[in-house]
Amino acid sequence: MPGYDVVAMDGLSIIGTVGFFVPAAVLLALVAGAVVRDRRLSAREASEEATREAMEREAVRDGDPPTPPRAD
Repeated sequence: MPGYDVVAMDGLSIIGTVGFFVPAAVLLALVAGAVVRDRRLSAREASEEATREAMEREAVRDGDPPTPPRAD
């Protein structure tokens, strides 16, 4: 009859394992969320800057005063 290995864990080791991996997963989720948010904000700022520069370029070329960007 072949022998089977059975892993026995008591409640304290399960609590210790969960106590380590759950906070680590939460921390990783927070860091990933912060990186995504930062990249979105940077992209939005770059887009607004490019739009502003394009409006200024067009105003200089046309001789008209620059129109303000949309407020949405």
